Amino acid sequence: MSYCVKCGVELADDIAACPLCHTPVIHPGREKRQDIAPVFPVGREEVGAIQNDVAMLFSIVLGSGAAACILLNLLVFRAGIWSAYVAGACLILWVFSLPVMFAQKIPPLLALLADGTVVTLYCAMISWLHPGRGWFPEVALPLIWIAVIFMGIFGVCMKMIKMSILSRAALFLGEAGILVLLTEVVLNLHFQRQLSVSWSAIAATCCGVAVAALLTVLKRSRLREEVRRRMHL
Repeated sequence: MSYCVKCGVELADDIAACPLCHTPVIHPGREKRQDIAPVFPVGREEVGAIQNDVAMLFSIVLGSGAAACILLNLLVFRAGIWSAYVAGACLILWVFSLPVMFAQKIPPLLALLADGTVVTLYCAMISWLHPGRGWFPEVALPLIWIAVIFMGIFGVCMKMIKMSILSRAALFLGEAGILVLLTEVVLNLHFQRQLSVSWSAIAATCCGVAVAALLTVLKRSRLREEVRRRMHL
């Protein structure tokens, strides 16, 4: 029940003005919402359209930049083939941005294979322009695809297996330790022509200790819950 603030007459709940003195009645709990057009897009289709527009703009910027450098290299600065490095870097940036920039869903494994392929081609171009000591087939090629394989394994495990944050951390550190070992093995085989490890063994050992600690936490329910509570996981 409400009353007029001016004359004190009793008012109905749905009345807009006092029937006696015509004072406007304000209902704080029932204010009408004005239909205001949203500033930002909320529909999935509208967001996708804007995302495609941004991707087109990004592609045009990279493409025009690469084309301008190629023309400058051909017509003005003719010493060397420096524009190949710029054009290759633009292509790498464009391929890397495909899963983020385009609204259409790109399979992660396909995007990862595209990333590995474009980096391989870029290194092959550099090796062709500056040949020497076989660094591309003996170092660049194996390291690129070892990294691609490890990232692919991590991505598949994340997608196919339901894992906690601690399990993901254990998997990541385990792969990191093995990757460091393989990196030094590849480098030593190329530069020293021998199969040996030194600094990578220390890094891999640290990763192994961290993995063992995480696995222990995961197996002990009370310890696991305590870690999750303290770290807000």
